[in-house]
Amino acid sequence: MAKNYTKYTVAGLGENLNKRKLVFEIVKDYAAKNNPSFEELQKVFPDEIQGSLGFIRKKSDVKDFKRFNMNEPLSVKNESNVVVSNQWGENIANFLEVAENLGYKISSKIQEEENTIEAPAPGIENEVNINISGRISNYMFGILGNEAYAECEKALSYASDDITTMADFVKMYYETTLYDGDGMEIFLENMDMEQFNSNCPLLSEFLEQVKEGNASHLQFYEDILDMSWEQVNIIEDDALITITVDEKEIVSAQPLKDFLVEIEQIFDEEDDPKAFAMAREFWSKNGGDFNMEDSEEFQVSKAANGVLLFNEWIQPTRLLDYQTRERNITVEHDNIVDFDYYFDAVDFDVSKLAFLKFANATDFHESGPDYVGSYLAYDNNIIEPDQNIHRDKGFTIHYEPTFKSCDFLLLG
Repeated sequence: MAKNYTKYTVAGLGENLNKRKLVFEIVKDYAAKNNPSFEELQKVFPDEIQGSLGFIRKKSDVKDFKRFNMNEPLSVKNESNVVVSNQWGENIANFLEVAENLGYKISSKIQEEENTIEAPAPGIENEVNINISGRISNYMFGILGNEAYAECEKALSYASDDITTMADFVKMYYETTLYDGDGMEIFLENMDMEQFNSNCPLLSEFLEQVKEGNASHLQFYEDILDMSWEQVNIIEDDALITITVDEKEIVSAQPLKDFLVEIEQIFDEEDDPKAFAMAREFWSKNGGDFNMEDSEEFQVSKAANGVLLFNEWIQPTRLLDYQTRERNITVEHDNIVDFDYYFDAVDFDVSKLAFLKFANATDFHESGPDYVGSYLAYDNNIIEPDQNIHRDKGFTIHYEPTFKSCDFLLLG
């Protein structure tokens, strides 16, 4: 029995797009050309196209990160950041009809492969899914802006004697947004609410939204902080990895430490010309995104299965504005999570995989298991994961931390 893998080409936008990429590229193009508001964009691409899970959402409203493209938010009128569903199967027919009515010229081709074939056929483009799962922390960074800081200072003066520092207040205020806790009760017990409501309009209004169930920790990042939405994931060697190619499992679920086994450093080109050349190409291609001043000066290690590991003092461009030790905020999310890395590859080869990690992340995170990486690449392309958070084991906020700041992660 054959399985079908449909690829789409959109005139002027791209070729060989899978369903997720087809939808995203068309919505992105439409938003760029028409500058709609969030509401206008939803009218053009209503939820009914996708189905029960929804199509277009404000980024701050998303609860299930896996079902939306959280890593590529789109800017629309009124400065809203919106994200697009990545849940597409048979419902793609609904989308195609809408897109063609909007004037997009779409063609498709079907690749067929017999499911009795145990290994990918050479020369065929395969759909790859790498799943990394387990208890994985991620960090987000922000800054307490002028207005919020001024109101926090006032609010601190209205707090009980148990709340003595700005860090105490920020932690107490943030924890009002967390589910299944007593954060709101603690805040109300430790605050002169009459003074707070009269003199802290930004904080007071946001607190009312929390009470009404209309704001969570995600809205806290959006409304109270200047927040980078770059998530720094700390993937450690006790996480499980599973690899499927065209829905056939070629690497069964196993800890990363068993998948990688022994790791040895490659010191120069003579040690391993192929790995060294791949590392040089990786930094030539991606060095600008991570502010590598000299893409010829790098470290590379190689696992027993051929997977490469890059360990550098990287500075992702989206984090550069958060390199400060004043008013800085670090939020740690301790999650039980699945990361699904989806991409297409011709003749998938495990040795083209690479993990990229922050040189200072071990000191920054302080954990028992060994740190493997924060980014996954294939054939020198960084792959952005879809996330499915099964359970959060805690949220921790740090205000002006010495060793938990973005600045410390990037610079030491």
